[in-house]
Amino acid sequence: MKIRFLVAMTVATVGWVAQAHAHGDVGSNQGQCLMKIGPDTMTFTGYQPLKSREQFCDDIPDAGPTIITLDAQQDELRDMNLEMRVVKDVGQKDPSENVEANTEYYSAPKKYRTGTLTFEHNFPVQGKFIGVVTAKSDDGSKEYKAVFPFAVGLTQTKDITIAVFFAGLALVGFGLWYKKQFIDKKTAA
Repeated sequence: MKIRFLVAMTVATVGWVAQAHAHGDVGSNQGQCLMKIGPDTMTFTGYQPLKSREQFCDDIPDAGPTIITLDAQQDELRDMNLEMRVVKDVGQKDPSENVEANTEYYSAPKKYRTGTLTFEHNFPVQGKFIGVVTAKSDDGSKEYKAVFPFAVGLTQTKDITIAVFFAGLALVGFGLWYKKQFIDKKTAA
């Protein structure tokens, strides 16, 4: 019974942590933040120069001025028109739903021959957002899209929630160990 409980808690924990860290098409690989766009990849780096020198690749630590740089890793993306849009996450099923009203930042499609797309935006408030990068060939035969949800200024809340969850899990584990080591032995004696 106890083993089943621990296995169930472990499976639930892994699923919960995976969901907490889900960021759509953005992930980390060998210290680089990578974004999958069609069959290609772009590196993703964010900075908040007025707050810290640290870079980030998922959630933005605080509201305020932010610089985001995307670097195309393959030549195919350098030959395509790249468009960047950040929309407010208001619970829509698709980021294109009511896109004009929800757009926080927009960069019109154009070619970036160096492969580097950099934009600055001042996020005035904390909240949840969705980034959408679209790459389209000149003739329209190829179109790739990367969609990634992210939060601005909500990272402390997420970190506290995760810490409390694991502290509770550790407390339950300690309670089970204590019961087995001391209470069950006294009862048996």
